[in-house]
Amino acid sequence: MSTNVAIDHDVPSRDSSPGGPVLVAVIGPPGAGKSTIVRGLARANGAPVFRLRETIRARPGLLAGLAPSPDPLGWVSLEAVRRVLIAAFLGSAYAADPVVLLDNFPGTAGQLNLLAEIAGQAGRRLALLELTATAATAVARVAERRVCPACGPDPHAPAEPATDDPELCSSCRAALIRRTSDVPRLHGLRMARYLANRPEIAESAADHAIEHRTVSADDDLTAVRSSVNAVLSHLLTTATQPRGRQP
Repeated sequence: MSTNVAIDHDVPSRDSSPGGPVLVAVIGPPGAGKSTIVRGLARANGAPVFRLRETIRARPGLLAGLAPSPDPLGWVSLEAVRRVLIAAFLGSAYAADPVVLLDNFPGTAGQLNLLAEIAGQAGRRLALLELTATAATAVARVAERRVCPACGPDPHAPAEPATDDPELCSSCRAALIRRTSDVPRLHGLRMARYLANRPEIAESAADHAIEHRTVSADDDLTAVRSSVNAVLSHLLTTATQPRGRQP
């Protein structure tokens, strides 16, 4: 099993002591299994999950006055992201939650910079957990992934198939379908964007002294979950509040 449990950069000691509320951002290439892993972590730890798209869908008024996104993949502007993060983490939504998991966020260095800024204002620690996967693994998983169009707050979230019929949703028995963004052309665009943004995300994490750990998602799901659980346990103890970016 290939698991990187080495800290990607040194994290200096700061005033925020371990044990305070923490945001754990889970990122990785499309098809690495982020949503599946996050769902398992949320269940095991009783932690809520933040999803940018889901929050925007539930609170469209947060984007009032902003022009519709022209992005071909539907990504919203940094101003839109700022509004959502402020509402989520400086409001009451997660105020009582000691751990919040962020699914597939941040996707850019600019988004991570905003998250670090707002985490600091909220007095929250911040850590980055990255799933890595080869292109072959990601393509194979995306080809098999299905979603349920009938149930769940997020139609992008992978569905759990019924045990007696893998083509049906285990919750509502609706027929499962392929996610629109998983068709080869769009998956290729999403993969290219992740690969282009990943180095700057890692650099931004280092600038903010955010602990950044990686776990290979190329192993079977049981092995990946075991590795992720070990890394998360470490991060919940060692994560610190992000510092301001160095000039």
